[in-house]
Amino acid sequence: MSGVAMQRNARDNSTKIPDSYKPRKRFMELAIAEAKRAADRGDYPIGAVITRVMGKREVVIASAGNRVKTSGSSIKHVELETLKYVSSGYGRYLQEFVLYSTHEPCAMCAGACVWSRIGAVVYGVSQEDIAAYGRKHGTEYYKWRACLISCQFVFERGNHRVPVFGGFLRKECQKLFSYRAPIMTPAV
Repeated sequence: MSGVAMQRNARDNSTKIPDSYKPRKRFMELAIAEAKRAADRGDYPIGAVITRVMGKREVVIASAGNRVKTSGSSIKHVELETLKYVSSGYGRYLQEFVLYSTHEPCAMCAGACVWSRIGAVVYGVSQEDIAAYGRKHGTEYYKWRACLISCQFVFERGNHRVPVFGGFLRKECQKLFSYRAPIMTPAV
């Protein structure tokens, strides 16, 4: 999907992600590390990173792990929380920013990407991957439910074209399904 053309809105002269943009492994690796930290504190192992593209440079602006279980709120998805955080400091439109997520953004988070006009989305495992894993291995504690509406579908129905790079480091992100926090033994 890397050849998605960017649409320029006539009313919007903001910086955009270049058509030649290629996702970077180190940013998804940071999202994976955040996902593991989330699992270490008892949450779903899902991580996200938001970067800002400035010419040939790309820098991390925010990174976090999921907080659905630990916050007690079913809408504390890491993608939504990082978008809110970055918007609070950079304004409501985020055209020069890229959302990296270990898991495909659900319909709610994809809608937030549309409204914030995120520059691009990079994800590891798809909603289909999440649902398949949940059907086979879900437990009462880790249900792994999925909203089988692809983020691409939400973006196509929205009024903002978002380049999507799906399946990026997919195998590494799939390992998060079975990641469990290491058991700490008390120091003697």
